[in-house]
Amino acid sequence: MDPLLLRSSETAKRRVLAALHFFRQWLALALGLGVALAAASASAQAGNPGDPSGVVPTSVRLAPDPSTQVIVETDAPPPLVWKWQRFRTADYLLTLAGGATTLATAIIAPRPQHSLSGGLWFDEDVRNTLRAGTLPNRYIFRDASDVGLSLMVTWPLMADALTAAWWYRGSREAAEQMALIDLEAFAISGALQGVTNTLVSRERPFGRNRGSEELPSSTIDCANSVHYRSFFSGHSSFAFTGAALICAHHLKTDLLGGPWDGISCAGGYAVAATTATFRVVADVHYATDILTGAILGTIVGYSVPLWHYSRMGLTSTTMTGGLQLHLVPSPGGLGVLGIF
Repeated sequence: MDPLLLRSSETAKRRVLAALHFFRQWLALALGLGVALAAASASAQAGNPGDPSGVVPTSVRLAPDPSTQVIVETDAPPPLVWKWQRFRTADYLLTLAGGATTLATAIIAPRPQHSLSGGLWFDEDVRNTLRAGTLPNRYIFRDASDVGLSLMVTWPLMADALTAAWWYRGSREAAEQMALIDLEAFAISGALQGVTNTLVSRERPFGRNRGSEELPSSTIDCANSVHYRSFFSGHSSFAFTGAALICAHHLKTDLLGGPWDGISCAGGYAVAATTATFRVVADVHYATDILTGAILGTIVGYSVPLWHYSRMGLTSTTMTGGLQLHLVPSPGGLGVLGIF
């Protein structure tokens, strides 16, 4: 067997094994955090059955005189109150439709008529400057971009929703709503990228080398029509969607407080930019592919959560269509009073 072909096959095998190992680590972490949080929530409810919220107050203790309360300063952050509308039926349907479209376009082969071939504008200059010199090195950067993508997709769900909102800020409702918003944004971003990717059917940069001594036609990169999925970059789109979600959630809810929300936002964009750049270094995408993905991902990643945060939740004293509702005493118990 050709040594280069053998080396490419072994590299592909290592990439698959590494990806599976990385997925198992994240899955184990998710299960562990879920079990721990469920146990903590049950313990809190058992320790304070009279409090319907299940949160044990730690900032108030009784002095020797039961009629006196002493306020004790603590460093614990206040619970995060979800004051915006909850996920609605239309949101669930949109998320499911986006996810189904993303999956379908990943299965359907790209259009056989290819709209773009070669670089546009500054693509060739950027490719010649950033492209790794050897095939093994390009595979290394490709693997690194996969790790960056995994981090940016899981961070809004695992770190922000599950850990920060639920465990740190003590709000299961906020964690649930943030996670649903994240899934909706990723579904929309994936659908837009998948449809465009399939219809445009742009050849990847390495496609021009197919069948050469550098890239034999029997390697995994040349199999099927995977090399006609260049525009626009899914890694870039998803990574920047995740970065925008991190910024939107942290800045609208003051999730961590202080400078940490700004640091989280800047860190997300740093990882997203690195992930997108590695796709050019790996010769998988042109610069216009990753820039388009970055722009679309940022737009979706901001617009979806900001749309949800613009819709305040309805309460018994919220004006709805000019009507204000109040609970008032009545001979039979409580009544509802409407004021126009």
